[in-house]
Amino acid sequence: MQVKHFLFATFYLPLAFAAPYETRIFEAGTTFTAPEVYGTWALAPFVGTSPPDLTYIKTSNTGTGSVEVHVASGSSSYKTRIQEVATTFGEENYGTWQLADYDGDNKLDLIYIKTSNTSTGYVEVHVASGSSTYNTRVLETATTFVEENNGQWQMIDFDGDGKLDLVYIKDKDAGTGTVEVHVASGASNYQTRIQEVGTTFGEESNGVWQIVNYKNSGKLDLAYIKTQNTGTDKVEVHIASGSSVYKTRVQEVPTTFGEETDGTWQLIDYNGDGILDLVFIKTSNTGTGDVEVHVATGAS
Repeated sequence: MQVKHFLFATFYLPLAFAAPYETRIFEAGTTFTAPEVYGTWALAPFVGTSPPDLTYIKTSNTGTGSVEVHVASGSSSYKTRIQEVATTFGEENYGTWQLADYDGDNKLDLIYIKTSNTSTGYVEVHVASGSSTYNTRVLETATTFVEENNGQWQMIDFDGDGKLDLVYIKDKDAGTGTVEVHVASGASNYQTRIQEVGTTFGEESNGVWQIVNYKNSGKLDLAYIKTQNTGTDKVEVHIASGSSVYKTRVQEVPTTFGEETDGTWQLIDYNGDGILDLVFIKTSNTGTGDVEVHVATGAS
């Protein structure tokens, strides 16, 4: 696989005739050597420009004994590292790590949603500020959720009030027998739940669940990137609309990617066209020997 030679040149058909997620617009190795599987990978707007940057929150086997944040710039096609720092957190992986702007200063903060082995018995949210280069904690609080690991956690501004809310997408052992979306508001310091609903999806954990702004309707949507046990033998993208409270599916398509689990999947607007693209950060078993970034356009 000569992924380093593809980049933006691999267009087989005009985008107008291609289905969403069928055309790859970027494929390249990065500055990080594979395999590197000791933490959380994501594309995120670290410097605030397009394309987004490649972030790696390394939570174990670090050189410093602390959780570390490493960032390679999107402008360098992920060849140049622009951040490599130790943080206030000791090595730990009892939950979900994420970079997001918690305090509204346009810098990504380091968020740790601790879901087990907490001191309070509840899911906890811990935040270290980006302005302190992740050395000062600006939030440490228990939430309305008791410790639980039956799904995926995410911080996002769900209700549009400018504060990050805590989302729990429960994909197994749910009371409704379906995937459920539970949300605790940031305005209540994660003590009040503002959404608790079953969805159109039966319980399933063969991929990645994500709350995204797919339809631009003012309501955030529920996306399921199914990476294995698909009916098409391809990675599939399924989306239920927020306007239907996750009862109506507005997208169900196979993608250009065969079933694969050697990395991290996400939906993000990669090229700044306002449409969510499908990103695969391949962290092991790569053809280049490096961590690779692969992007399929959401445009059709």
